[in-house]
Amino acid sequence: MSKVQISRFQIIIALVWSILGTAIVTIPYVIAQFTVRDGWISSLLFPVGGLLSATVAALFLYSFPNRSLTLGLIDALGPWLGRVFGVWFLVWLYLINCTTLREGAEFVGTTILPKTPIYLIGFAGAIGFSYAVYLGAEVVMRNCEFITPLALLVAPVLLALSIQHMDIHNMMPVLADGWQPVLRGAAEPDLTFALELLIALQFAQALRNSRTLPRDMVIATGIITIVGTIIMVYTISVLGQSSTYLTFPVLEIVRSVRVGDKLERLDTLYVMGVMSTTLIKLSLFHYAWCEGMKDIFKLTSYRIVALSGGLFLWAGSIACFRSEGEMERFIISVGPSYFVVTLVGVPLMAVIVMPFRRRAKQRAES
Repeated sequence: MSKVQISRFQIIIALVWSILGTAIVTIPYVIAQFTVRDGWISSLLFPVGGLLSATVAALFLYSFPNRSLTLGLIDALGPWLGRVFGVWFLVWLYLINCTTLREGAEFVGTTILPKTPIYLIGFAGAIGFSYAVYLGAEVVMRNCEFITPLALLVAPVLLALSIQHMDIHNMMPVLADGWQPVLRGAAEPDLTFALELLIALQFAQALRNSRTLPRDMVIATGIITIVGTIIMVYTISVLGQSSTYLTFPVLEIVRSVRVGDKLERLDTLYVMGVMSTTLIKLSLFHYAWCEGMKDIFKLTSYRIVALSGGLFLWAGSIACFRSEGEMERFIISVGPSYFVVTLVGVPLMAVIVMPFRRRAKQRAES
């Protein structure tokens, strides 16, 4: 990966799209399970998790300059124990990719391909992102750059057309039920989606200047917070309490957009956007997984596991979750603690251990 040169702009938009790729579908539904009127406040708390991620990244890069997370674990904990924790991280990456692929397949199956088996939809997606990863990180980043201007053109139009259905009274009264539902609704975004920003540590070697990565993560956090809050405001003001019972609230908002008798069913644009951003997230995370496999198992190239790993991931997306309900329980109940241990606990453990390892090495040399 060291030969790849990723710019600051590319890593920022890659992080933004990788989070929004599934957040735009999942977060409105998850927050609505705890609070509806004050859901927009929950989304405003996203920077708490984003700043935590940036802090962990800053500490890690200070101890391991220009080293990926898997290589940093090996440096700090040694070739055996470091690889054990590296495998723990790779298992987390695998499960997250399985969840993302299953979410994407369920979304496509529900919206546009209701008669197509989920495993066929997932297989088509796995072939797509695996091939992108096989071509290299440049292709993954170019995909992020390609979709950005399209989103900047389409999203404002859809939001402007849906203003006619907004009712600000659905957001009143503010904090009528206190802060507890707001904080419970914010736990999922802050402890899962915000911590996913730390996937950027796996790309530290490929960045032109890894020291700016924490600042780039803060910028990405700001963008995601603004977009997420706008989405929640629209969801609450348009759908109101009904958002609690809708699996895809944003899709229902887009479906309600009509201009006269000629312009309707704009949800096709939304579905295409979700499919594109989901594939971007899968590509980014799968590339990180392949690079981690290369580091942990001393492979000559990450491409060895790019295609076969994609098929392995597709099989896991079917085998790990027998139903959509199981997947939702994993995301809401298991996800937060699992993310904190893996993305905060493991890197900080390496940061704490590294000074002692350096001192021991210096004493051995002297």
